[in-house]
Amino acid sequence: MSNPVVEILGLLGDVVLIPNYPMTKKPAIKNWQKATRELMKDGDYLQSFNGKNIGVLLGAASGGLCTIDLDNDSDVEPLLAKNPRLRETTRTKRVRGCNFWMYLDGNFPRSTTLQITEKGVARHFGEWRADGNQTLIHGRVIDKGKGETEPTEYKFLSKVSPIHMRFDEIVFPEHVSFREREEQRTNTIRLSTGSCGTASLNDCVPTSLHNTPEIILRSILARKEALKALAAEHPNLARLYPTIVEARFQAQAGARNDFVVNAVTFLYRAVAKRCVLVLTGCFYDCNHLLFKDSREKHLKEANSMLESVAKSYIESLNAAERRIYDALPEHEQDAFRICRDFASLPEPKRQPLTFFISFNHLADRLGLYPTQAQRIMRQFQGYGLVKSLKKGTRRAVGVKGEAGTWQWLLNRTTDSCGQVATTCSPRRKKRTWHGGSLERRPCVGESMPAGERCDIPAAIRDSE
Repeated sequence: MSNPVVEILGLLGDVVLIPNYPMTKKPAIKNWQKATRELMKDGDYLQSFNGKNIGVLLGAASGGLCTIDLDNDSDVEPLLAKNPRLRETTRTKRVRGCNFWMYLDGNFPRSTTLQITEKGVARHFGEWRADGNQTLIHGRVIDKGKGETEPTEYKFLSKVSPIHMRFDEIVFPEHVSFREREEQRTNTIRLSTGSCGTASLNDCVPTSLHNTPEIILRSILARKEALKALAAEHPNLARLYPTIVEARFQAQAGARNDFVVNAVTFLYRAVAKRCVLVLTGCFYDCNHLLFKDSREKHLKEANSMLESVAKSYIESLNAAERRIYDALPEHEQDAFRICRDFASLPEPKRQPLTFFISFNHLADRLGLYPTQAQRIMRQFQGYGLVKSLKKGTRRAVGVKGEAGTWQWLLNRTTDSCGQVATTCSPRRKKRTWHGGSLERRPCVGESMPAGERCDIPAAIRDSE
């Protein structure tokens, strides 16, 4: 399976890419508008794109790359009629309209919305996207705000490199105007020293700061009761919940849907499929005082997201992996996802495609007994999926338990120089970049063929 980061950089050139949460247009990093091309040399940053949607930071940060985002299919041809050169540039689309990508030589206006006036009535035409904006180019999104019920994928209508042009060469259809976005303003309330009593402050501080002791106590008790119920019915998940849910996701009013999207995507690779809804339900129970929607709606949305993530996971596997995955029973599919994800995580302290896990911990994630988890790992050894490198030790009085060390073996091959290569994980494919095509990386002691050179940074090569 090709690496989308490599493909995008090969097509667009030296640009800044932004990871976005799966199924959303929401950047997965803070201060993403301040990202620079220097960040694209960071191997850890490049690894963060795995399983994410990919956006491109526009404007000066990416050398003047800008896009025209049209919202309606009917507006595409009128723009092309006045700008024939746009037929020769990168064009992408998801549901409606399209994005035209171009490098702007010289000055260009800041990001703004475009409106068109027809028969005296103004309507939204699209957006001019430049500094401080991103445009998504890879992944799948479901925009519930626009009534979408199924995720749709970004695709290329014209998969060529962006053209270079000046902004004054772009001709917009008649009656299209730039409508500058209003700057977000923060209303400041000035307080006089004579009116700072408790009553006046009630109008000056957020409502969340006025939680009464009763509300705080209810929140504490709600979490306590939810965890008690989880421990009674699913003791294995009660052991996992603090580390794989609470340590990663913070409950916030108005952000329940974001939790569903991000948590379900993560948990599908971390625990058995049937455990995902139990954990997301417990999160709701612990924090239900913050949420307006019902538990029933929360679980319905989580289940819908889970089915979508399960489908996209299968699509992310290469053909060989997919055939093997489909042939496994459900418990072994769950273990396949967990082990494969552990093996794919970048960790400088261990060898590539190795991971640590104990039978007890795997059993907790699978919702099984340790002996069942042990049988699954032994079965995986029999299949040739994994190899035991070091046996774990049981915890005892005065003896610290230690997880076993395993190696993921799927699609491992040996090259002509005796070096081990693998196509198991998209993060570790041993390929390199030569003038627009992916080829085998030279082995240790082997020189690059005459006339060829490797232009792509080592960090990107190693992230494939």
